[in-house]
Amino acid sequence: MRSGSSRTLAVVVFGLLGVASLFSGCTTTPSSHTSEVRDSGFASLWNAYGDCKSTSDLSRATANLDQLRAASLLGQETSGFILPLPNRIAHLVSTPTNRVAVDVKAMTSACALHTGELAFNQGYLEVARDLFVSIIRLHEGQHSYYAVKAKTLLAKIEQGLTISFNTR
Repeated sequence: MRSGSSRTLAVVVFGLLGVASLFSGCTTTPSSHTSEVRDSGFASLWNAYGDCKSTSDLSRATANLDQLRAASLLGQETSGFILPLPNRIAHLVSTPTNRVAVDVKAMTSACALHTGELAFNQGYLEVARDLFVSIIRLHEGQHSYYAVKAKTLLAKIEQGLTISFNTR
């Protein structure tokens, strides 16, 4: 009878070890993929946008603009979603779109305008020009506020350059 109870004890121990190893596979820390998604989430984007619009530091505004641009590109990207399905039906499932509760394109344009104005006011005319041109290209064919404002500021830069060339 002892051998039967030791066999039962062994089965129970192995069962508990199996359950323990199953649960040890679950992590309590978020994966890097989760943090990437969170970084492009609403709160992060809104913070970057607000910080960009409120700062007078050109490098800080540029860093926020880079974050918004990266999120904008991430929203256009269609890869990265993997659903473990049998090969026979995997081709029938389309990749879901990345949905964000804000207009990242508009936030990026507003931040780029502010960053361009900072660059212009601090004498970095080429940086400002490149930012304004990027906004115009982003809204090409549209009569958006951002494109009109960028064209106006670009004209100021070009007018200032013409005046400085005429005074020499």
